[in-house]
Amino acid sequence: MKNLYRYPENLNLLNNTVKLICVFMLVVFTSCSDDEICAYDQDMINDCADLELNIGDACDADGDGNTDGIVNDFCECITESIEFDCEEQQLSFGDACDSNGDGNLDGTVTDECECLTETVEFECEDLQLNFGDACDTNGDGFNDGTIDDNCECMPNAPVITSCPGFIQNGDFETITGDPNTRIDEDIDLATHWKALWQTGSLADLFDNTTTNFGAGCFAAPTPSSGVFAGMWIENSTNPNGGPGFREGMFNELTTTINQSSGTYTLSFDYANMSESCGASNDVKVGVYGVYHPIANPLPASPTGISTPTNLDLFGAANTVFLGEVVITSTTTNAWQTATFTIDTSLLTFPTNGINHIMVTNSHLPFDAYGKMYLGFDNFCLTN
Repeated sequence: MKNLYRYPENLNLLNNTVKLICVFMLVVFTSCSDDEICAYDQDMINDCADLELNIGDACDADGDGNTDGIVNDFCECITESIEFDCEEQQLSFGDACDSNGDGNLDGTVTDECECLTETVEFECEDLQLNFGDACDTNGDGFNDGTIDDNCECMPNAPVITSCPGFIQNGDFETITGDPNTRIDEDIDLATHWKALWQTGSLADLFDNTTTNFGAGCFAAPTPSSGVFAGMWIENSTNPNGGPGFREGMFNELTTTINQSSGTYTLSFDYANMSESCGASNDVKVGVYGVYHPIANPLPASPTGISTPTNLDLFGAANTVFLGEVVITSTTTNAWQTATFTIDTSLLTFPTNGINHIMVTNSHLPFDAYGKMYLGFDNFCLTN
């Protein structure tokens, strides 16, 4: 090298070589444009130069600033696909959905990709209601009834807490004639009261001025109570017993009483008017609910003490046994009060309810024969 610098021509050669190398390097550096890859930035190479991203990188698919896509093999930024059970609805089984297009998510996507409203199980499917729900009995838009255990819409019973309640003219004071014009069989003189059959032995009507009760041993009830009714009550197990001492009466209610419409209380006064006629065993007074259209005729007269039975007088489908009261053999002609409760949910009522009360001998007789002539007054049925 010392010899090299000794000669000027050699020094010039060296300088020219160095300059040539520098010029070459400068050309290399200045020849790499922004769109080309140069050897010095090899580590910064992207699969997709336009996106400055690599395949598989997250990207913004719709320009909203949210990274909601992914770079595919064609350098496209596409939204990440979600697999749905129901591609057309873009929903999966069990998702909430809008069943009727009103904007409310009121349904659920089924396994058949149908949007169905959520089902509710009702005790009465046809009515889409449950027992005890309010309902419209006549289609006028007002809920005036209640769904009973048979899925029927029964009218709500009015609440009557003062006597005579559902019974009309329960004290017999409203009459259309003089009860002393005839000795007996004139119960129909009392408004809203009737006999149980068309002819034969019927119930009777009396007042404080009555002196002839049809038998010399009969005594008026005490104390005096104005107008009152009277009839024989006979309980016999003799299937061949005649109808001569079978009597009863029939009251038209203020409104129909239906099945499962609540609990009612029935009361009435009674007195043994035949106390002096001879000893008698206990008797039972039966009370029945009856559906009987007002305009329909009364049944034909019975042919025996239990033929037809009380349940068959107006038809078994139209009659319900409400209860009975035992009148003991020691009962006198002094007024006493009988009371019992009627739970309409425990009884089988006629389909149309009951619109009458029937009072007569019970169809469930005692083993020991008994017969009394009883006075009746102040019937009351409340709830």
